[in-house]
Amino acid sequence: MRTLELGKYRRARVWIGDLPHVAYAAQKTLIQNFVANRHLIYEPRETAVEILVPLGARSMYGLLGGRYVYDSTSELRVEVSLSSATERPFPESLATSTDEVRIGLPAEYGAAVLAGIEIAENDAPLTAGRFFVDHAAHGTVGSCIAIYKHLSAVLVKLFNLKEEPSDSDLVALFPTEFG
Repeated sequence: MRTLELGKYRRARVWIGDLPHVAYAAQKTLIQNFVANRHLIYEPRETAVEILVPLGARSMYGLLGGRYVYDSTSELRVEVSLSSATERPFPESLATSTDEVRIGLPAEYGAAVLAGIEIAENDAPLTAGRFFVDHAAHGTVGSCIAIYKHLSAVLVKLFNLKEEPSDSDLVALFPTEFG
């Protein structure tokens, strides 16, 4: 795990090659296929991203992770596991003490994860394979649709990196604004 300072008091943690202990049981799975324009053969990859974005009196928070597996199709198949909203607490989060963070990805954020793939697609071609989102945490106060869109886009960009990124490479993957 690497901790990053993103500027403007924003912080992130990135796991590459392993995942934080935020797996959850799927209550439902959203599946969507995207056209993939690249075929790069990668070993299966695991990665997760957690972020805290202070906004004055409140903060935005989210954690999203999963694994990417290459296949020879012409699409990126994304499978987003949704959880209940009442999973176990995640006290090791980056979130502020005023937010209660729980493991899981409630249904209200599932479509945002898929929308984040479209954001990533606008920045670079998608690589063929399967992307399983099954690790997440959310704040009861600080999580929102916008944060999960951006986390999803960052994860796809991470999966597409050809070599181990530097901290500055990782910081460059994050948007400067989270709206």
